[in-house]
Amino acid sequence: MKKNRLQWFLGMTLSVVLLAGCGAKDTTGSSGNGVLDKIQSEKVMNVGIEGAFPPFNYFNDKNQLEGFDVDITNEIASRMGVEANFIATPWDSILAGLLSKKYDIIISSMTITDERKEKVDFTDPYYRTGAQLFVPESSAITDPTNLKGVKIGVSIGTTFEQKAAELGAEMVTYKSDLLTFEDMKNGRVEGVITDKVVGAALMKEKGYPFKTVGDMLYSEDVGIALNKEEAAFRDEINKHLKDMMEDGTYEKISQKWFDRDIR
Repeated sequence: MKKNRLQWFLGMTLSVVLLAGCGAKDTTGSSGNGVLDKIQSEKVMNVGIEGAFPPFNYFNDKNQLEGFDVDITNEIASRMGVEANFIATPWDSILAGLLSKKYDIIISSMTITDERKEKVDFTDPYYRTGAQLFVPESSAITDPTNLKGVKIGVSIGTTFEQKAAELGAEMVTYKSDLLTFEDMKNGRVEGVITDKVVGAALMKEKGYPFKTVGDMLYSEDVGIALNKEEAAFRDEINKHLKDMMEDGTYEKISQKWFDRDIR
């Protein structure tokens, strides 16, 4: 009798499991394209962005996001037939937000590195730039590679931080480039390593009495980050980037922010 009851119980349990499996919802969408299906269904693409990296992405005096990255994102979203929903996130936690699926994609001037590629996927580069040393006009520093013991400001979690460490600098880390420049103006750091375009834009906008030293320390490819195993989504973004670069839209946006084509 106990044996029969056990057999009956096991049979019922197996039936329930099989029925549950048959009724499980397919979260990847009808075509199995993961997050791309979700975006197309909901008509919204959630975008992680720092919002503190002018002129690429920043909040203006009306607390509205604007910049090169913002315009590129809105153009991609328009071509996809969806709306871009920006989620401002501090740089030092922006990758974690993508990995936890707080948003679908990061469009925030992220350099493509081997270390990051171990965690996330990237689109084709959408612009190229490089790291530059900025110092006060009165500085005696003449060699950007000779920074041993020099107090250098960098944004935390960036490739600039890695380069400063490699050069033996005494690093001071900040949440944004604007803060690094403000502290250099106030004499708290002797130099700043940041993106060449960003630094030049900050000097022009704020009137900082700074100068560049030597050539760029290195050049970088910048891409759009998304989670791994999202090939259809990556290919969709790459398609629109390619079309924008071929039909003149990309150059128009670039000229608006930099007076030149930065691809």
